[in-house]
Amino acid sequence: MSEDSSTLPAARSERAARPERTARLSRRTTVLAATAASALLAGATRTTWIHATAPDLTGTVQQVEVMGAEAAPAVLALALAAIAASLATSLSSAWLRFLTGPVLIVTGVGAAFAAFSAAQSPQDAAGSAVASTTGVLGAAVQAEATAWPLLTLIPALTVAAIGVLVLVIGRSWPTGSRYRSAALAAPVRRGDPAEDPAAAWDALTRGEDPSLHSSEPESEAAPDTEAAPHSTGGPDGAEAHGAGTPAPEGPSTVG
Repeated sequence: MSEDSSTLPAARSERAARPERTARLSRRTTVLAATAASALLAGATRTTWIHATAPDLTGTVQQVEVMGAEAAPAVLALALAAIAASLATSLSSAWLRFLTGPVLIVTGVGAAFAAFSAAQSPQDAAGSAVASTTGVLGAAVQAEATAWPLLTLIPALTVAAIGVLVLVIGRSWPTGSRYRSAALAAPVRRGDPAEDPAAAWDALTRGEDPSLHSSEPESEAAPDTEAAPHSTGGPDGAEAHGAGTPAPEGPSTVG
């Protein structure tokens, strides 16, 4: 019976700690997945999205390789914003998650739309890069999109999906109020700064003057127990009750 009663609290504490570990793991996994997807989204803009050809000022046809950052500049900007939102999701503030979740959704959907637009209209997406290479504005551009604009949809939609998860399961993640309340409830350590230098730093952290603790007397003052003068028992009995107490008068004799 005693063994069952001793193992019961341990089992309860283990079951209580298991959801907290799961919540922490879910937050860590979510943050890592969002950061990785955002980094892949930013890295996809460094690949060749469009193969274009256009004549230059001399009429010579130039081959232009258009990178993703040039074909869809919004994708790179949105990817950087998604990385910042992913890192901010790791903080323990509840209201901040309700901000980073929509940011991840907007950046993911916006990047997917920009990449899909570049795949659908490669001539328009390559116009700026072709003009800067050939020096001719409004030239006849022949462009063909590669597979990278469509492949970019995968990390973009992943970022948006993680933003939805942050809004849905972010409520179960632990916040910092629990740890702040535990710190406030912890007993304050006080000690003599002369004997324990760490106590002086603790006092300074609390905004106290450590010299006040060191200047306190080592022991409390003893109460004033000044003894009354001892009786000596004189012949007239005057000192039997102390120096300040008059002796009782004896019965008077008549005659």
